[in-house]
Order: sequence, then C-alpha cells, then structure tokens
Amino acid sequence: MGVEALKKSGARYDVMDAHTPGFGVRVGTSGKKTFILYTRYPGSSAPTRRELGEYPVMSLAEARDKAHEWYKLIKKGIDPRDAEERERAEQARKRVNTFEAVGEDYIAYLPSRDRNRHSEQDEREIRRELLDPSRNRWVKKPVSEITDTEIGELIAAIRDRPAPGQAYNALGHVKSIFSWAMWPERRAGYGLKENPTRDMAPKHFGLAKTVRTRVFTDDEIVAYWSATYRMKGPLGPYFRALMLTGQRKDEVSGARRREFDFGGAIWTVPEERFKSGVDHLVPMTQVFAKLIEAMPKHNKGDFVFSFSAGEKAINGFSRAKQALHDAMIAELQRTDDRAELPAWTLHDVRRTVRTRLSGLRVNADVAEMVIGHGKKGLERVYNQHTYADEMRDALMKWEAALRRLRILPKLDRFRAKRMPLEQDEPASNVVVLRAS
Repeated sequence: MGVEALKKSGARYDVMDAHTPGFGVRVGTSGKKTFILYTRYPGSSAPTRRELGEYPVMSLAEARDKAHEWYKLIKKGIDPRDAEERERAEQARKRVNTFEAVGEDYIAYLPSRDRNRHSEQDEREIRRELLDPSRNRWVKKPVSEITDTEIGELIAAIRDRPAPGQAYNALGHVKSIFSWAMWPERRAGYGLKENPTRDMAPKHFGLAKTVRTRVFTDDEIVAYWSATYRMKGPLGPYFRALMLTGQRKDEVSGARRREFDFGGAIWTVPEERFKSGVDHLVPMTQVFAKLIEAMPKHNKGDFVFSFSAGEKAINGFSRAKQALHDAMIAELQRTDDRAELPAWTLHDVRRTVRTRLSGLRVNADVAEMVIGHGKKGLERVYNQHTYADEMRDALMKWEAALRRLRILPKLDRFRAKRMPLEQDEPASNVVVLRAS
C-alpha cells in the first residue's frame, strides 16, 4: 500500500514496512503521516519509536535510506540522535568558521606575531586579495571545505591580471593563514583536518620573488631629495631619513624619540622592530641627527614621524610614494622637459645606499651592517664587536657624497630657524687676518 493511500481514522495507527524491520509510518488522528523506526537504541533496555521525518516533506525512499543509516550507527553502538546533534553542531561551526572569519582572526593575531615588522602591510594585502568577495569567491565558504584547487585558481587569477608580485605575496599569506589555523590549539575549533596549501609552492604557478637591481643615478638622488620638500608634514623628513641611513622603511617610520641617544649619536632600533630579532645600532651623522632633532616633539606619543601628534606612526606609503615619484619627475623636467623616471620602490632607496657605500670603498661587511644585514652563522656567535665606529665612518662618507651633490644644505628648510645646519669646518690654512 502506498503511503499516500493511508487514511486517518478515529485513532492513530502504525503501518510497518515488510522490507525494513522496525520501519513504518504512523498515521495520526488528523491524517498527519510520520516515518518511524521502532528498535532498541544504544543505552536503552527496551525498544522505542523515534521519528525519522514527516511525509511528504520526506519521501518513502529517503525515509527508508535514513532508517538503514540509523541501523548502521546502532550496530556501532552510536545513538543516531547523538550523531545528528554532532552533525548540527558541525554545520553550525562551519557556518561560523568561514575563511573570512579565520582570516579576521589571523589579522587580529598579527600585532603579537614575532618579528612583526610588516603587520600593517600584511593586513592590507590580505584584505585586498583574500578577503574581498569581489576577488575571492570562496571567502564566505567554511574554511574546512576549501580545496587546493580553489586556492590555486585564485592565485592564478591574480597572476594573470597580470600581477605576479601580488600573486606571490597572496600565496604566502594564504599559506601563513592555514599554517596558523592548523596549530593544535586552533585546528579542532576551526574544523580543520588538513592544510590544503601544504604542497603549494610559488614555482607551481611560475612565480618567483622578484630580484630587483634598481639604484638611483646622481640626478635621481638630487630629484628625490628636492621632491621630498613638496611632501606634507612628516613625510618629507621621513623620505630624507631613508636616503640618509639606508634603513628599512618600517624601521624608520616606526622610530620613537626614546630610541635616539643624541649625546652618543646613536639610534638603537629595538629587537622587536628589527628583522634579525636583536637591537640594531645606527650611528647618527650630523645631518641625520639634526633632522631628528628638528622634528616636532609631540604631546600624545613619541613616534617621530607622525600625523597624530606622536600617537601613531605614519603608515600606508602607496599614495605618498606616488606623490614623491610625480614630484621627482617634475624636478627632473626642470632641466629636461623630456626626462622620464623608471619605476622604483622604497626598497630601491636602501639598495642605492648600499651600492653607493661600495663605491665609496666601504668594507663589504661594514656596508652590510650599516643597512641592517647582521652577522651570520659562527660570526654572529663569536664576533661580538659592534662595528659602531666603522659604521659611523661609512655613513659619514655617504653624507659627504650627498654634500658633493649639493643637496644637503636644503635639509634645514624644515624648521630652519629652530635648527640651523652647522657649516663645514674651515680648512686648516684659513685664519682671521689682523693688522699688526
């Protein structure tokens, strides 16, 4: 007899299936039809009825299949209700633990990460390439269901925009997110059993970290220096500090006044802000020291380069760097209206300083230490000499080279009345002549 043909009566009644033991349909007094399974469930001493679903929302075939699945669980000693509750909890967790949610958790973790120099840049790149629904179609998908194929398609799409450099970074970020989420204390909560990025490498996408060789010419250095005076607030001094010291952009932007010892003429970049995880000493030349001293002393914090009265360091240099690039072109075209400026990055400023130090016959090891490439291997363990004097000599040579380009006298245009630039020492054969 078909389920549809079962009619209501004055009392509820059950019709059992001849093919599946214990499986049947209960017909209520109102005519409601409910599939049931009558059997002894784990933990019970006697058989009981449980509802499988309501007809016609659930078909006879679906109900019979569910009864068979329940019997399989019962045979293993598992109560079907417990299994369904776990499944509901799992589905609820999946709805909560989307890639977007895990990505936000990872971003919240970034400030506490060791060697945390690029957290703000990392956050911007993650939000732009991985958490933007218009770019990533699986951002709302449960993180435990994301496949390596889906990740690969996203990385390939970024590469083919074309943006191979951003694709390289995006792959690094998504691998970091999954590796972080797979830590033992996290993976169960996120429902992760495996890392879909484990076997992914840049070479699979034809990607490689770009090896740049760009360095500034003399004319470009002059244009760069002059262009910094067109920048707003602390940006000009910040860009000049990069050229004077050759330090990493985040190490300079995050500088605090407490890090500068003007008496000893030393800037100490603390270990938590330095790539190698140790304090880094930067000898201060005359011009650099005066640049720092000339910066306003803020009342909300001691970040030297700040738009918020020292409370926060400057960050997000894309627009500022583009404005500086445009200003450099304008400077170059003052003498050649057809002058062009090849693309460059802030890291190219650092490379320029390192290259020029070699041209000034600075010892290679000292030049490397100037820009923050510390000792390696056994040298780091057994050679504890700081090379502060040697680095100071190197930076003084670099400052002298900049003076020969006739740009340093412009340095004190920023708050010039407060901090005039000292003149070079007179030659030893120059004296004040007096009569008799």
